[in-house]
Amino acid sequence: MGLQLSTRLNGEHRVWPLDQERLTVGRSSKHAVHLPDATVSKDHAEIAKKGEGWSVRDLGSRNGTRVNGEEASQAIAVREGDMVEIGKVMLRVERESAVPLDPSPHNPTSTRLRVQDMLGRPSAPLAADSGKVLSLLAEAGRMLVLPRPLPETCETMLAFVEKALPATRLVIMLREKEGSEPVQIAARSRGGASRQPLAMSRTIMDTVLNDCTAVIIGDALADSHFGKQQSIVAAAIHSAMAVPLFDNERVLGLMYADSTDMMVTFGQEQLEIFTLLANMAAVKITNVRLLEAEQQRARMEQELATASRIQRSLLPGPPSLPGLQCNARLETCFEVGGDLYDFHVRDDGRLVFMVGDVSGKGMGASLLMSSTLSSARVLYDICHDPAEFIGRLNAVVHRSTEAGHFVTLFFGCLDLATGQLDYVNAGHNAPMVVRGGSLVELEATGIPLAILPAFPYTASSVTLGPRELLAVFSDGIPEAARDGEFFDNERLGKSLIAHAQDPKLEQVGDQLLDEVESFLDGTPRGDDVTLVLMRRE
Repeated sequence: MGLQLSTRLNGEHRVWPLDQERLTVGRSSKHAVHLPDATVSKDHAEIAKKGEGWSVRDLGSRNGTRVNGEEASQAIAVREGDMVEIGKVMLRVERESAVPLDPSPHNPTSTRLRVQDMLGRPSAPLAADSGKVLSLLAEAGRMLVLPRPLPETCETMLAFVEKALPATRLVIMLREKEGSEPVQIAARSRGGASRQPLAMSRTIMDTVLNDCTAVIIGDALADSHFGKQQSIVAAAIHSAMAVPLFDNERVLGLMYADSTDMMVTFGQEQLEIFTLLANMAAVKITNVRLLEAEQQRARMEQELATASRIQRSLLPGPPSLPGLQCNARLETCFEVGGDLYDFHVRDDGRLVFMVGDVSGKGMGASLLMSSTLSSARVLYDICHDPAEFIGRLNAVVHRSTEAGHFVTLFFGCLDLATGQLDYVNAGHNAPMVVRGGSLVELEATGIPLAILPAFPYTASSVTLGPRELLAVFSDGIPEAARDGEFFDNERLGKSLIAHAQDPKLEQVGDQLLDEVESFLDGTPRGDDVTLVLMRRE
């Protein structure tokens, strides 16, 4: 297993596998380790493979990078167990198989201490076999440390209770959350597993669950809560106990024991043992639930990371064509996103390209983005007319999209020799052409894809002159918001005009996105950002 970085950020556990030769860290979502925290710089640090190990180095960040408290202005080697501090965000270096749990004082060790305190009290009824009870409790503690699924954990606990108490039947009931109805999850009857449902007085159950109070029934048939229940009569239950599964913070459910032996009447000694075992079981159940939740979260994060890598692999690099500069970038707000861009050079030398934005966020938007991209690539060399292309693509996307979801799309076909750009804008943000100190906006010529099964899309044309800049973008740029204020098209246009003649288009994109970051001033982005820049030489 390789190494990974893990942290808890904005209430969520995040994991990044060290699976590349170099990973950059920063507040910008373009980084492999994306940390949307105000103390983290946009380009903060790098993690690089160094022989068989890894090293961390600061990239001139505002709040610094530290490894185990040592400043990482120069590369510092890291290994499993090290703590890396990025600004005020703490990351742990650990094995990929590790599933970290939130620190909690409620664990088997603290439970054993409480067991010793209880058995050491002068009032505790230490019988002649108290050594056997202590040994059993210690054995239960050792066994409960082992990782097991929840049902198996409960079955194992009942097996220990059976050794300690002369019970005919044992039952564990758990509730999914506080206030919900408890469900029987494990039961034993005379040395084996049982599926017989538990019949218990509603009053007793409420007392145990809501008041966190243990109940002993010395004679079930004589007790008003039990005596009228036919199942109790039929089973000939003589004595019973019910105790809360209390993990020192909340009641998770209850544990129940009964006996049909007329010679067995549960008393104070059995109740204390039963309560101790129930407390141990409750703490373990809480840990199992936390572990299962973290494992599920880790699996989901791993699946999202895989989906993100697949999605990035679908996006092409900018084309390298004589007389044309082109730069493209896509930064997702979450692990996967719904923005897209694509390029294709036809046999006649014309460049077709598109930029799109799928409604919604997350995995659903990602799947629709992938489907739209795949469908478009089938049509590139079939439909030479932009309006026909968009019409056929709309029909395909509509058939495979749920109602209420849609795709805004700008599709262009550029003749590099003449600069003529034929395009269809299907409800997308109007791209901007920078001509000297002015802007030409390519407004919508139709509605977004998938809203209607058919629509009469029309194409329009514009000429892209030498050194004129074309910027196609998604709404993650103009709609970047801070305190209710948007970055808006005005700031976007001014930035493009100011930097349109920079020697490299990458610099134009960097300057624009730096201005967006400065405007946000640490506010996390709420949408994906896609930017495609073209300039004829």
